[in-house]
Amino acid sequence: MTMQQRTEPSPAAVLIAVAVLALVLTVALGPLGFVIGLALFALMFVGTKHNHASEPVTTMRTRSRIRRLSTAGRVAVVDESHHQDAIAEIARQASALAVDGAVPATAVLVPESGKVVRVDLLRTDGSAVTAGYLRGDQATDYQPLLLELAERGELGSCPARILGSGPHYGVHLHLGVPRLLLLDHEALGTAPTLPAEQQVTITDEESHQHVLHRVVNGRTPVHVIAELKDCRIARGSHIGEHTLEVLLEGERIGQLAHSTGRRYWETVQQWRARTGRALCEAVITNEGTRGLHAKLLLPK
Repeated sequence: MTMQQRTEPSPAAVLIAVAVLALVLTVALGPLGFVIGLALFALMFVGTKHNHASEPVTTMRTRSRIRRLSTAGRVAVVDESHHQDAIAEIARQASALAVDGAVPATAVLVPESGKVVRVDLLRTDGSAVTAGYLRGDQATDYQPLLLELAERGELGSCPARILGSGPHYGVHLHLGVPRLLLLDHEALGTAPTLPAEQQVTITDEESHQHVLHRVVNGRTPVHVIAELKDCRIARGSHIGEHTLEVLLEGERIGQLAHSTGRRYWETVQQWRARTGRALCEAVITNEGTRGLHAKLLLPK
């Protein structure tokens, strides 16, 4: 996926086109054509100068690929009061998808000079509008990774939520802390994942160490996408009852404990009905003699 911002013809290009038209008219109509061409030239020159003066923001077109970043955190956007019209436009486009008063959107983080990170929101056509900026100290923390991505022709992206109503919209991002962003962001893909708000442990990992070792391939910690599927407990006091098993790359690595499975059962069913699959972020760590362990990032 690429991001683009709408562009207008440059004043120089417009003037060159009109000059060519004036020359054609002169050849075809003689002195009368020259007069008509000169008038058109003058009108377009005045018009382009006026348009340039009334548009202080110069738009540009980018061909950067959009790279999904971790959603395991919440980051507020600042300076959005200066971009209310742009935010309102995105809110109108996605208002039908609002949940609990928040309108979902997709944010793109654009590193700028001076340790500044601009936050743009994507339109449905792939173009972008500016919604605000990261707070100064946060921009300092996030910019190194974003610049690394930019060197590779990529822009970091994450889900956003638009809160409130016009003319007072606010925006916050579902964005992981910088140390999580550095963990295998290539593996995160673009599929929607459950909100990553807290870590949740799983059980029975000791029986699936071979799968975990294959996934991490000697590197820990590793940031991955897991899938939750319905299953029944095979042993213990809750045998036969429903819970959720955890899959990595289609293979089981464990399951949620009975009480945890009950807590997330309805949430997972609703998410699967909306998106087709119940995906979530997970972090695999090496616990030494205890082996590899995966912690899921799930809603509170």
